[in-house]
Amino acid sequence: MGRGVTVDDFLRIQMISDPRISPDGSRIAFVKRNLDAEKNKSRSEIWVTDIAAGVSRQFTGVESADSSPRWSPDGKQIAFLSDRLKPKAQIFVIPVDGGEARPISKFESDGAIQAISWSPDGSAIACLYRATPAEYTKTAAEERKTKELPSPVRVHNALNYRMDGFGYIDGAFWQVAVVNADTGESTILTSGDYHCDAPQWSPDSKLLAFLSDRNDDSDLVHGREFIWTIPATGGELTPIETPAGNKGILSWSPDGNLFAFAGNPDVGDPWGTNNTRLMVLPVTGGVTAQDLTGYTDRSLGYLTLSDVHDVGAGDEIQWSADSSTIYFPVSAFGDTLLCSMEASGGGLTQITPTGTEIGGYHLDPATGSIALYLSSPIEPPELGIIRSGDLKFLTDFNQKWLGEVSLGAPEAIAPPNSDGGTVPGWILKPAGFEPGKRYPLVLYIHGGPHAQYGNSLFHELQWLAAEGFVVLYTNPRGSKGYGESHTKAIWGDWGGPDYRDLMAAADYAVGLDYVDPSRTAVMGGSYGGYMTALIVGRTGRFQCAIADRLVSNRHSMSGTTDFAWQHDLYFKGNSWDNPEPLWNCSPLSYAANVTTPLLLIHSDGDLRCPVGQAEEMFAALRLQRKVVEFVRYPAETSHGMSRNGPPNLRLDRLNRNLQWLTKYIGSRP
Repeated sequence: MGRGVTVDDFLRIQMISDPRISPDGSRIAFVKRNLDAEKNKSRSEIWVTDIAAGVSRQFTGVESADSSPRWSPDGKQIAFLSDRLKPKAQIFVIPVDGGEARPISKFESDGAIQAISWSPDGSAIACLYRATPAEYTKTAAEERKTKELPSPVRVHNALNYRMDGFGYIDGAFWQVAVVNADTGESTILTSGDYHCDAPQWSPDSKLLAFLSDRNDDSDLVHGREFIWTIPATGGELTPIETPAGNKGILSWSPDGNLFAFAGNPDVGDPWGTNNTRLMVLPVTGGVTAQDLTGYTDRSLGYLTLSDVHDVGAGDEIQWSADSSTIYFPVSAFGDTLLCSMEASGGGLTQITPTGTEIGGYHLDPATGSIALYLSSPIEPPELGIIRSGDLKFLTDFNQKWLGEVSLGAPEAIAPPNSDGGTVPGWILKPAGFEPGKRYPLVLYIHGGPHAQYGNSLFHELQWLAAEGFVVLYTNPRGSKGYGESHTKAIWGDWGGPDYRDLMAAADYAVGLDYVDPSRTAVMGGSYGGYMTALIVGRTGRFQCAIADRLVSNRHSMSGTTDFAWQHDLYFKGNSWDNPEPLWNCSPLSYAANVTTPLLLIHSDGDLRCPVGQAEEMFAALRLQRKVVEFVRYPAETSHGMSRNGPPNLRLDRLNRNLQWLTKYIGSRP
């Protein structure tokens, strides 16, 4: 029996991502990431595994962040992204059989690069590039500092002028670019005040296809992305007629005849309550596309939340070599599974086992082998390969840590709600659980709201259980993974069916003979922070609460978030002459009723749920002499601080949470 999970064990967990099989099928390149507590940052390195030998070796490793390994078509080189020439990000290549990495791209200005891919003939590498505006380069900033000048003025002409975790757009957009693999000449092919999605090569290497909404009012009307093509050597854009609706993850079939993409055909669904569908469209375009997965009522994508990986990972849609089969992840019932389907339509084939989460994969079209990384509630992600239907793990980076700790296996529950349905979820019992004793309960609510908790390792939940709490986490109505009707149940009605589901789950938990009903807490982040604040405004049943990066005022939130809400669509009302619908279900409107001690946690750099949301709630409660505390993290952090913030601040947050819970409900029988 190992020890319980500790607060700083997230520093020990090794994370892998972006596996890529070599053209000859013998090796897999991938990214390994770990947290460096001493330097208080994340480190990412390229590793390569010999499949036959089952041996992995570090391929890059300097004081830099290396990512996105991509094999050249001849298998002799790996291209990757690196910031080792700070402040400039560049594409590097390194010989597979020995040699030093060298920068190949020659983008002149400070900027960012993502979504690199080799042309099928190996002559070029495509990518997305965003040049840093001249006034925001490192050189300009240093010059202002020398002259004691303020930061430059920002001018906004469209609503989507910033993005959480990225910052301000400042008139610089993601553009399609190409780098010559021999000379390194770097050419930006597109221009204009429009973002481009990841470019996809045509099978003959002559064209690049990408998604882009190139309407001047794209910030006001959603779901008008077209597929565009452009010659790889530069030239005119060609629009491909594309059905309406939000789109992403474009993929060109190897035979050159079809595009596949992830789509939501409902232009009136800005929050994604529809399941994301696998769509297929002829390369000649059309006003309709074939919806391959709509009938399954399952959502395409990586939707399972965790604090040991980011939401979403790697390519989602990949084709077999003969263009007959499409591979993609599906999130359902707490799992994220790799599936496949015939491109002509047909039954959904599940490839990875139930009870797990796939976080990224790569198909070898020639052999059908699949490299992937897989996790479960009691296993961190490790690299594996599937051949002829058999799964074999190739790494054991976390084996030493697993040998030290005792992870709790969550127990699936489905208590009835008040509307004739059930509430899917899980319970984690405390470490060292002893029958006959009663333990304090923590109800933990996920963000989104249109995402899911599930079968993935979650350090914070395991740690709370190790500290002596019963941890209850659920997928109430509004969550993804249980059909569109389950998700759409809270359309414009946060605090309705979802509230009833959460209270039903809490009722079930406090009725268990090992839960102390007099010592309960509720907590959550983002939408989970919203629900936490709303709950304590409606009921005093919990002894304390923690609202992390919350929404407290839907009226003010509607115009200050990084995606300004389209009014009278998802939420009724607007901010200028019909504010009542937005206000009526705002936690702030219930502030007079709050009697529960409330801890507010927020980041100054949060652009998704701006820090003003916490400021408003704190002021309202403090002015009424309520028990409230406001913990405010610096502007260098963002909405995702609990998952990808600096290690020291993540530790600080966890410890403050524990202190608050322990103060009000204890942590032991």
